[in-house]
Amino acid sequence: MKIRDFQELKLSVPDLKAYLTRLNIYKNKDIIFPHEETTEDSQITKDILKNSVIVLGVTFQYINTELTIENKIFILDGHHRFKYIVDNEIDETFEVVLIDLHGVNIESYNCELNVDLDFFINKVKSEHSFNREKISKYLIKVNQEEYCSESFTNIYDLYQYKKELMLEGIITPIANNQDTQKTIINFTALKSFDFSVSTIFPYKSTWITPRFDS
Repeated sequence: MKIRDFQELKLSVPDLKAYLTRLNIYKNKDIIFPHEETTEDSQITKDILKNSVIVLGVTFQYINTELTIENKIFILDGHHRFKYIVDNEIDETFEVVLIDLHGVNIESYNCELNVDLDFFINKVKSEHSFNREKISKYLIKVNQEEYCSESFTNIYDLYQYKKELMLEGIITPIANNQDTQKTIINFTALKSFDFSVSTIFPYKSTWITPRFDS
């Protein structure tokens, strides 16, 4: 894809490329992919669409008087807005930020613990042998303490377990910049190469910075 009308954004992160432009989301829906699931109660309106930007992670192939990007674009912020546009077949252009997918900072989205801490620790130990002594890249962080498990062979299964815990009401997503008195639960953070056109992670899996929602 080639973009000819764009504005470079100055970011606080050195060498991270981002550009503001307008894009017909609906016409390009076949090359734009979500990396997270959405919920049914999104409450998106046309006013919200007009007053916010959708952030798209892209691979830049050429940057000069025009931008050339790979035809595989991942939504970083705006999953519900994308779904609203596609579901309602809104054939219009919308303001978007194109940002280097491989340069953004990807963290695990914070979750509050809704049950007793001892109950949670015993649960994850009994279900998937999470343990503080084991060494594995698939882990759950309880505040700052890491519990590792060798039961998982990939990041997708780990996040499926996160989804199960959310559906059970054990944990609830909370914005990473929001204060809470509850225990914070995190999971092994995703990397850009974990994003796939064939896999969608659970709702609120990633907290990606810089942010453009304020």
